[in-house]
Amino acid sequence: MANDISLQTATVKAMLFRDAGGKSIPSIQSLLKYDKYIYGLLGLAFFVFLWWFANSTGVLNPKFLSPPQTVLMTLIAGVLPDGDIWPEIWPSLGRGLEGFAIALALGILGGIFVGSFTLLEKFLAPILLFFRNLSILALFPVFLLFFGIGEESKIAIVAWASFWPIFISTTSAVKGVERILINAARTLGAERLYIFAHVVLPAAVPNIFPGIRLAASYAFTALVAAEYLGATEGLGIYIRASQERFEIPSMYAGILVLGLIGVAINLVLTGVEQRVTRWQLGITSR
Repeated sequence: MANDISLQTATVKAMLFRDAGGKSIPSIQSLLKYDKYIYGLLGLAFFVFLWWFANSTGVLNPKFLSPPQTVLMTLIAGVLPDGDIWPEIWPSLGRGLEGFAIALALGILGGIFVGSFTLLEKFLAPILLFFRNLSILALFPVFLLFFGIGEESKIAIVAWASFWPIFISTTSAVKGVERILINAARTLGAERLYIFAHVVLPAAVPNIFPGIRLAASYAFTALVAAEYLGATEGLGIYIRASQERFEIPSMYAGILVLGLIGVAINLVLTGVEQRVTRWQLGITSR
């Protein structure tokens, strides 16, 4: 009897989720897997609507905040191969990625080294605390003195801004590896290098990636300010020049391009993180 009821229930569900042609249609449960993207798109649409509504009703002056459709058209025209934004993207992207790559290498290596030695961390703690709390703007003259007004100073500024989130997250991740895992490996006769490569590093990686993604956003935040220091091309200069010429739609289009670059890099890093930490599936709630 119970089997008959289950069979009938399954048949009804199959009929409910088929269209007139007999083809299967997506179930609500399958759509719920993409709820994050659905809600995200709804939130974005709501934001754009509020932007448009504020301009249309005069709540915001269109001279200071251009309507979304105007900014979108300016953005599309600008990113075409013959547009005025397109040639500014690549210098900024090159500076940002180069500075971020330097910070990534130094931050991970430094964080692993400091996090592995408690005494060294205590010794360096006051110095690290001082430097990581310094305003990047206050250090601009220092970077100019050491590196000049060329590309080196801009890359160094980006690297400095990106270094600290990576370094701090790596140090904390290495320190936070459970001692029971290390002791178990030692009990089984594992050597120090083997423990680091096969126990400490895999356990620390999931907690390093949030710092890496945060550093990527810091990189392009610092990049805009760095490009004000003698740069002749780049998105930061484009945005500033548009504001000085009172080309407000172009200014907002440049800002949107920077935001889209940041989103794209974050998506790439999230994909890398999911691939690297795939072993966690079924073990944690990640």
